[in-house]
Amino acid sequence: MSLHALAVLAQSKEGYTSCYIAGSVNTNAVFLRRVLARLVKAGIIETREGRDGGYRLAKPANQLTLAEVYKAMELENALAPSPAEPNPACPVGAGIALAFDEIAIEVEKSIIQTLEQYTVEQIADRAIQFALQKEVSETGWHDN
Repeated sequence: MSLHALAVLAQSKEGYTSCYIAGSVNTNAVFLRRVLARLVKAGIIETREGRDGGYRLAKPANQLTLAEVYKAMELENALAPSPAEPNPACPVGAGIALAFDEIAIEVEKSIIQTLEQYTVEQIADRAIQFALQKEVSETGWHDN
């Protein structure tokens, strides 16, 4: 949802209201504002108060990596440990958490490395390309 909102904001230097963004994301504006608040706190977007208020990107979309967004959202690791407390008397149970943590740390690093290769601008452009392709395939219309 945060990436979708940022891709929308990438379309205008002036930004948009939360209601406008919520319309694209297809969610409630109040709920969306909670997501946007995290992005404001991280310095990824800025707010404008007042009647013409809204949100805009704090820096150009081509300079904002998906890794920055991922970190700002403070998501839990992609791999979550078991909520059950392992039996410390079991040879596997005694070491499973540490073995799992090694892999989880490696996976998290891989995720960040991959996300650093993409910008919000790239995702926004790609989304628009897919939408145009879908429109062409559904309507049979295309430019010659």
